[in-house]
Amino acid sequence: MTNDRGSCEVDFVVDTGEEIVPVEVKAEVNLKAKSLKTYRDKFHPAVSVRASMADYKAEEGLVNLPLYAVEQIHKRERVK
Repeated sequence: MTNDRGSCEVDFVVDTGEEIVPVEVKAEVNLKAKSLKTYRDKFHPAVSVRASMADYKAEEGLVNLPLYAVEQIHKRERVK
């Protein structure tokens, strides 16, 4: 997938059996996820996940999961 400025990529796409969840992984607390935003704008997934060293945070359609909790992607509650 590309954006107007060149290329971008989503790190993972997880099939939960009910939906496809795009996942962007950040190694630090930096929460800027341009590729994930581009994916969300283009495909409009019900929810997307940003995994990072930051604490859990839920926004409309976006969940930030701490890296240690990434295995919980398939168990998450729907974010509205």
